[in-house]
Amino acid sequence: MNLFSISAALMYGSSKVANNFELVIMARIVGGVYAGIIMGITPLFLTEISPNKYRGAVGSNQKVFLALGIVLAQTLGIFALNTEDNWHILLSLTGLFSLLHLLIFPPCPGSPRWLIITDRNLKSAKRAIKSYYGLSEVGQVVDEIIIEHVEESKEQRVGVVGLFTNPNYRLPLLISVTVFSSVQLCGIPTMYIFAGSVFEMIWPNDPDAVSYAIVGMGLVEFLASCSTIYLVDRVGRRPLLLYNFAIMIVLFSVVTLSLTLANPNEADAWAYISVVCIYSAIFCFAIGPACVSFIIVPELWSQGPRPTAVSIAVQVQWWSGVLINFLFPYMQAAMDAYMFAIFVVILIYYTLFTYFLVPETKLKSFEEIAAQFRSKGGEEIEAMHGEEAFEMSKIKSQ
Repeated sequence: MNLFSISAALMYGSSKVANNFELVIMARIVGGVYAGIIMGITPLFLTEISPNKYRGAVGSNQKVFLALGIVLAQTLGIFALNTEDNWHILLSLTGLFSLLHLLIFPPCPGSPRWLIITDRNLKSAKRAIKSYYGLSEVGQVVDEIIIEHVEESKEQRVGVVGLFTNPNYRLPLLISVTVFSSVQLCGIPTMYIFAGSVFEMIWPNDPDAVSYAIVGMGLVEFLASCSTIYLVDRVGRRPLLLYNFAIMIVLFSVVTLSLTLANPNEADAWAYISVVCIYSAIFCFAIGPACVSFIIVPELWSQGPRPTAVSIAVQVQWWSGVLINFLFPYMQAAMDAYMFAIFVVILIYYTLFTYFLVPETKLKSFEEIAAQFRSKGGEEIEAMHGEEAFEMSKIKSQ
């Protein structure tokens, strides 16, 4: 996958030398393919290699480094590489991180669940478990993975269509796509776009202050994401979603009110209130849906349907972003500051959805989580496939 990113970086870098804007377009397409794939693979891998008690903390790292990337891009793009001679260098930096990944990642063991369930390679799986969990956990983790697969094998095999038709998968799929869509539809991406005009209202003659304020948004998101490493396995996934959605309802309501009452020609108290609410909403977003979505969605699924389900959820997130980017200019032209009222309504929906339907997955095994949905939806197929039972018994006897 890193070849996509490196190829895009080479296109960005050579576009200026070749004076060819088509290379930038091609780089955006190739880089977009890379981003879409890696955004789906990373939470899968982090979830599968993590001990139950640290699964949230490990999964949080994806959002931490995404936020770090935002801060680096903002800082370099505004203060260092923002000239006509340097913009292509900024865009090409994606290739540097992919090269580092190629050097660092190969020695890492594979996913123990994948090695046991798909590759049927218990020896390699035990080495991976020893690396990720410690020697004392090997037997327990192997037993947990085999039990998970045995229970999963009691159900009919499903493809993409089966995720939508199997009663056991309907609720977790609905939760997955809803939680992931909240990352784009909760209003924070729109707030990032709109915040610049608020900062210019406060500092109309100080573009440097506006630039620092914009970078500050990314820094707040990064620091908040770091805090989730500590919080998510202590507070839980569901409370972080529920309470932050609820707080964001209040913050977006205040932003709507303050931007309506603020004097656009000078910095008054309402403008400063808007800034406080914007930073607070970004903080809530970072420790809520932005982080938790990458953790809870892979946790809802057993090994078999997990890759397909997460891929569908990530697709919904990307298309939600496309929808917001397409509609934003029209919303801004028609409603101006009142457009944030739309997101208040959307956040109310996400809050109610989380309260009534999203389960807590903290410290639970994948089998315990999947069992909640099996008991709620459809008839369970009791007879395990004889071939699967025989194969798993052979693996366990190794």
